[in-house]
Amino acid sequence: MSASQRQLGGLGALFFLASLGAIAYFVQRQEIPEERDLVRAAATVVPESTPEEPALALPWQERLDLSAAKLVGYGPPAPLAEGAEAPAVDPASGRLVQHFNDGHRVLYTIDPVLQQSALEIFKSHEVPFAAAVVLDVRDNAILAMAGHSSMDPQVDPLEILTTAWAPAASIFKLVTASALVGSKRASAKSKECFSGGLHGITDDLLTDNPARDTRCDTLSAAVAHSHNLVIAKLALKHLDAPALLGAAKTFGFERDIPFEFPLERSPARIPAEPRERAKVAAGFWNVDMSPLHGALLASVFARDGVFQAPHVVAQVLAPDGSDGTPPAPKTERAIAREVAKSVGEMMLATTTEGTARASFRDGKGTYYIPGVAVAGKTGSLTGKKAPALNYNWFVGYAPADRPEIAFAVIVANEPKWRIKAHYAARRLVQIYLGRRDAIAEQAAARLSSDGGLILPQREAKGAPVIASAAQPAAPPVAAAPAAAAAAPSSGATSAAEPPAARPAAPPASAPHADELPPIPGAVPPGTRPVPANG
Repeated sequence: MSASQRQLGGLGALFFLASLGAIAYFVQRQEIPEERDLVRAAATVVPESTPEEPALALPWQERLDLSAAKLVGYGPPAPLAEGAEAPAVDPASGRLVQHFNDGHRVLYTIDPVLQQSALEIFKSHEVPFAAAVVLDVRDNAILAMAGHSSMDPQVDPLEILTTAWAPAASIFKLVTASALVGSKRASAKSKECFSGGLHGITDDLLTDNPARDTRCDTLSAAVAHSHNLVIAKLALKHLDAPALLGAAKTFGFERDIPFEFPLERSPARIPAEPRERAKVAAGFWNVDMSPLHGALLASVFARDGVFQAPHVVAQVLAPDGSDGTPPAPKTERAIAREVAKSVGEMMLATTTEGTARASFRDGKGTYYIPGVAVAGKTGSLTGKKAPALNYNWFVGYAPADRPEIAFAVIVANEPKWRIKAHYAARRLVQIYLGRRDAIAEQAAARLSSDGGLILPQREAKGAPVIASAAQPAAPPVAAAPAAAAAAPSSGATSAAEPPAARPAAPPASAPHADELPPIPGAVPPGTRPVPANG
């Protein structure tokens, strides 16, 4: 190779290196468009981790779950060895408490003995569907809310208690009677003559016919014995649609009732047509009610006409130890005290001589609950479609002279009867009376910081002194004490006056054996669902 060729080659190499350097410099300085760089970054760069904000926990009100509540005994929790299970708590010596993952704790008002007793009554008598609600009328705290379903075990017990799945039947007669007495167009002694109408009402029976209507009864007797035509005729003559609907609303129908769990409205469809409206007033179709609402309705009469929504939460303790218990539900006057007293006397006659007599007095007139009167109302309606269940109600309060509890029991029976609602209600009243002192004492229970429950000890005059564990309560007994307890306060505002005098209790007698009252046959099905006599 000549010298000139070698010089050219060297210059070429220098030029190539210079060009390569310029290209490299340019490439390193240019910016990649953002939309293209994202693809590259995703493939080549590990992104910085950004912590996600934790999802906000639901408020405790939206996480209430009775099935998650556990029995907690009084006093500090006993230390447990690693892996050991906590000992079982006696229902008579504890309360239901729900623990939340975030540290909240909720103490329920439910008395475990009453709750389990109601479920055992329904289970032992093989009832297809049933529910029982017991309220402490001092503030309408729930002492028991037991839902039962053996026909369909998939049904949620809470749904049986809080949905208006059953026709109100003759329980609605209490609303009608209150409207009649409150309007002063009728009284307990108002009389109507009738014929038939024990199971069904036809239009012609609503027309007065002296030649045919040879049987006469008062409004009071019609409530006690559930005489449909007397109620229907009085309503036809004295209550228009607005008056009957207004009365229904004062008792909580057709409106939302505040409660910690969703509570379905109880519908009351009041017809404009007078004769159809009269039938509804007597308890025929168009009105449905939840078991919880049934107990609330009864409580209005027990509380001298004052309405207060029920509640099942006794205390809420936050993770930091602060108390988050919601205020007690507000009170309002639903009916006048005199009206509540008048209808209450009609309800007392239901158990002493009326449709529930067989569950409260035997054939010889001996009371099953000596010395304690119970006021109540029966209701029965039989469906036509399969499985053609009979919806059997009993709502009321006890003791009748100085009410402590209000209650509702519904039993949906098949054609083969097991028990009626007033039998189950009577047993629950007996069990309550055997535990009344323990229930009153345990109402003061509070959650402690160590995870247990405490009860304030009281001096002889009832003043709380120190907090400590309680002694185990006495087991429930079948018979009630002869003496009634002192009247509890209603927990109402100025709308609630002191309790008025109540009907006298039945005379005390020797304790009667707790035998199942005679069980009647099935109610004959009609062309439409109709109330039975009661």
